[in-house]
Amino acid sequence: MKPDNNRLLEKLASASEALELIEKKFKFLFDYSSDEIFVSDLKGNFLEVNQVACDSLGYTKKEMLSMNFKSIKTPKYREFVLINIKKILKKKRYTYESKHITKDGKIFSVEMKSRIIDYYGETAIISVARDISERKELENKILHTIIVTEEKERKRFANDLHDGLSPILSAIKLYTDLLKKDSFKQTSKEEILSNIEELVELSISSAKEISNNITPSILHDFGLSKAIERFCVFIDNTKSINITTKTNEYKFSERSIEESILYQTTKELINNTLKHASAKNIRLELKSSDNLIIMHYSDDGIGLNLKDHLKNSSGLGLNNIINKIKSIKGNCDFYNGKNAGMKVLISVKLNK
Repeated sequence: MKPDNNRLLEKLASASEALELIEKKFKFLFDYSSDEIFVSDLKGNFLEVNQVACDSLGYTKKEMLSMNFKSIKTPKYREFVLINIKKILKKKRYTYESKHITKDGKIFSVEMKSRIIDYYGETAIISVARDISERKELENKILHTIIVTEEKERKRFANDLHDGLSPILSAIKLYTDLLKKDSFKQTSKEEILSNIEELVELSISSAKEISNNITPSILHDFGLSKAIERFCVFIDNTKSINITTKTNEYKFSERSIEESILYQTTKELINNTLKHASAKNIRLELKSSDNLIIMHYSDDGIGLNLKDHLKNSSGLGLNNIINKIKSIKGNCDFYNGKNAGMKVLISVKLNK
């Protein structure tokens, strides 16, 4: 055999070994991925699936390879299989959400990441499906918390109007009726006008108070640090608990929904401490760094079993605080032990 042929055979053997090694690596990653992986043709028929997909959906590999994507989709999402394939072909890679149904009828949400590949000389689609059921559940919790909070605020607003402003306006109407009837038997016209003027001033004051309860003017005018300081001074003056605040490292001047949520959260944390902790001291520190807001909150109360409380809670209290912070894409971490007080670390990244 000629030397050139020998070198050629050596190269072919080396290339074959390299290809075999690549295939082994791919098979290892394919089989041991924590996500479901599917290889399908351009009609959605499965050409290959990994073991995770079989285990998650409850089918054997042999069963899966005789199936189509439509077979594992809920009725709502079956009609989107061919639509999504067209989008994958057009964009070359495509990410979307869907729902899978197992052999025994269990439904779970997935995020699909699909792309075009060459599969043994044919155009195919590889799709990685990640179970996002927990994420969807959290999103629903956050939405529920927002709805509950808004409903609670609407009721409070309605009560403030009914109990605070409505009686004053009714009294003004009584006096204006007296003026219309020109009836001054028991009181003079001047006295009626004076009373109306006083009631109007009272109604303006009441309206300002209601408005301030919805969005405190100090929060709007001076920002989160001043609003928190003022609220804490008000609580501290009651002598029911000692509150220490440190806000001098908070530098943001632009007002945002994040500040409003953090102000509400601070009030809820203090309210929880006053109601349940039997604490003597509260310490609160607020600071900012670049586009990050950081809040440290702690009390020296009796503490609680945090895991059980969050699990058994009806969605208010600490769960409400956590979901509010998550609604602005923040993190809320609790650290506590029984008779060791409560510590909370909140961080929120602002989108500039």
